Amino acid sequence: MDTIEFKSEIDTVLIEVPDENRPKKAAYYAAVLPGLGQIYNRKYWKLPVLYGGFGVIGYYIDYNNKKYQQFRSAFLEKRTLPEDQWTDPLTINISEDNLERGVDFYRKNRDLLMILLAGVYFLQIVDAHVDAHLMEFDVSDDLSFRIQPGLLSDVYTASIQYGLKFTIIFN
Repeated sequence: MDTIEFKSEIDTVLIEVPDENRPKKAAYYAAVLPGLGQIYNRKYWKLPVLYGGFGVIGYYIDYNNKKYQQFRSAFLEKRTLPEDQWTDPLTINISEDNLERGVDFYRKNRDLLMILLAGVYFLQIVDAHVDAHLMEFDVSDDLSFRIQPGLLSDVYTASIQYGLKFTIIFN
């Protein structure tokens, strides 16, 4: 936030002026480098969560990709080479149908994890943008809640109904 200072002979008054471009800047920074928008918003505690999520998803993408490549090479070896030329233990021990299922399984898992990684990237941009908007939100301790008797008159039937009136005051 920028501050404007008014000086007089009697007193000094500081008025905080909200930065209207803060949410845009935070979203831009988060898009350029994941976590930079959170740093800009001074929410440093979110960085380990964010990079931990990226790390875990990245690890499982790599794991599923390696297994996919293993099963794919064994499947292709089983399909193209004669039985006496098989060298991969997967080719020798697993049937062609099960190798094909393994190829499909690990490819689908890898692709879903890539979509999840893109989703986490998008959500951290949204988080930085929303968090920058909420920095201007006033959370004062002056909240009031009142319950009192109430009367409700119906214009059409000319009747009066008794009840309770709930009032919440935000100051």
